[in-house]
Amino acid sequence: MSYRCGPADWIDLAVGRLEDAKRSLRECDRLRQGCDICEELRQARRCLNKALIMVAEEREIVKEWSEK
Repeated sequence: MSYRCGPADWIDLAVGRLEDAKRSLRECDRLRQGCDICEELRQARRCLNKALIMVAEEREIVKEWSEK
């Protein structure tokens, strides 16, 4: 059985990445040192973009089907 990720799954991944970034910021604040969370934020953005693209494609498919 294979599992196909849908928009909600990508949103969940993005939220997880944002939570990782938030933890990193807290840790950096606690240690009073500089912190680079750019990669975590980039990954979260990629996940959200993937979800938005999937939703847009799904809506277009529904639109095409309803026009027939």
